Amino acid sequence: MDKTFVTQRLSEFYMFSELQLAQIEQLANGTRLLEISRGSTLFNRGDRAHGFYLLLEGQVKLGVISPQGDEKVIGLIQPGQSFGEAVLFLERSFPIYAQATADSKVLLITREAIFDILDNDVTVVRRMLAGISARNRQLVNDIESISLQNSTQRLIGYLLQMSADSPNPGRLLLPASKLTIASMLNITPETLSRVMLRLNSAGLIEVNGKEIVITNVDGLRNFE
Repeated sequence: MDKTFVTQRLSEFYMFSELQLAQIEQLANGTRLLEISRGSTLFNRGDRAHGFYLLLEGQVKLGVISPQGDEKVIGLIQPGQSFGEAVLFLERSFPIYAQATADSKVLLITREAIFDILDNDVTVVRRMLAGISARNRQLVNDIESISLQNSTQRLIGYLLQMSADSPNPGRLLLPASKLTIASMLNITPETLSRVMLRLNSAGLIEVNGKEIVITNVDGLRNFE
C-alpha cells in the first residue's frame, strides 16, 4: 500500500481536513486500501463493523433484502463519500449490506485507528458528529419524500438533485440501473418507466438509455 497516497486521500476528506499531518499519518497507519470487483460484497447484514469506509473510485450500493427476498436499495455511494460510521460508533452489527456495483477502490479506516485518534482530538469528534448528523438529516429527508411525495415528484426531485450536483446540469447519467433507481425511490420499475415517458412526452426530458437530458429545468421543477 502506498502510504503517501493514502495520507493524501485522507487529508482531502472533509472529516479529517483540519487535522495535522502527524495525525493524518497516524490514521493512515491504520487504514487499508481495498480493491473490490464489481458484484463483490464489502459487508453483509449482521456483520460486525471493523471500521468505516471511504470510497475513492467506483460505486457502492447499500441495501437490505426483505424476508420475501425483495431488494430495497437504501443509497448509492459515490467517490468521496463515506459509509459505516454510525454502526461503528454504536458498536452494533450492520443492518444493511454493501456491494460494489462497479470495480471500486475503498479505504477501510480501522476501528482501532479511528478510536485512538478520537480519544486524543476533539476536532475529529466534532467533525465526525457533523458528518453523521448530515447523513441522518438526509435519511429523514428521504423518508419524508417517500412518505409525502408521489412517484412523479420523487423522480423529479431526484433528477433535480442530480442536476444540482453535476458539472453538466442539463445532461445526466443515471448512476445505476433503472431497477436500482426505482428501488431507491420506492417505486416499481414499471412506474418509473411510465413517469419517464410522461415527462418525456411533456417535453421536459429526453431519455436515451441511462442518459437523461433535461430540456426544461423550470418546467420540470413546476410540473404537477
